[in-house]
Amino acid sequence: MIKRIVSSVILIPLVVYLVLKADLLYVRLSFLLIEALAFSEWLGLDSRPFDFKKSLYLSLSIILSFVFLFYSMYFVDVLFFALVVSMIVGFSSLSKKEVFYDYYYFVGALYVILYSFGVKLMGFNNGRWLLLLLFVSIWSGDSFAYFCGRGFGRHKLSPLISPKKTIEGAVCGVLGGVFIGVLFGLFAKVNILDAFIVAFVSNVVGIFGDLSESVVKRFFSKKDSSHLIPGHGGILDRLDSFSFAVFFSYLVLECKTLLF
Repeated sequence: MIKRIVSSVILIPLVVYLVLKADLLYVRLSFLLIEALAFSEWLGLDSRPFDFKKSLYLSLSIILSFVFLFYSMYFVDVLFFALVVSMIVGFSSLSKKEVFYDYYYFVGALYVILYSFGVKLMGFNNGRWLLLLLFVSIWSGDSFAYFCGRGFGRHKLSPLISPKKTIEGAVCGVLGGVFIGVLFGLFAKVNILDAFIVAFVSNVVGIFGDLSESVVKRFFSKKDSSHLIPGHGGILDRLDSFSFAVFFSYLVLECKTLLF
């Protein structure tokens, strides 16, 4: 518990400074480093030696992350999603034995590259505050879910994947995360609708991000993705909700901008 508190005391101010004050170049470089470390953790979950194939996927992941972070124009977005479709189609022609680890590595690369949408989210009006709001909302939702689940959780959310999570805890997490997110939005003078969208979307889809990583860790019989952050586990453990949350928050805000 002490390690967890100390890590939080160090990391939270660092995140706040990075999101609100740091030059965009350093924000991008920080995201690039985080994505590289997160994907390294993903590759390490299967306990196989770090061979040429893993090195190749890590290199490709870093290159794609770099392109997506520093040259994120419209054609790059189209290229990114076209690559997703083409790789999935390509893997379908491989044998089951060959496809498993290739598909696992590829999905992991996509999973961590989605972190890059945090930088894209900063492009909206008051985008830096929106990104910080997303973090605050997710962290608050996690706390509400944990304490409400322990206090009066009765119905399991997904017994096979994450036995300790309950439906009651998940509902409280969403409601609490949205409440704190909107309050934070008022404090930060963020558009109230944008604040609600980010808080609601991030807490709802964040549940699936959390469960997705739980599936992977349970499959490989791992409790934590690494021990990089004392008391917290690894980057994947800390950002298990962030990947889906920031991606779908960005998509919904972008749709809102285009429609209204």
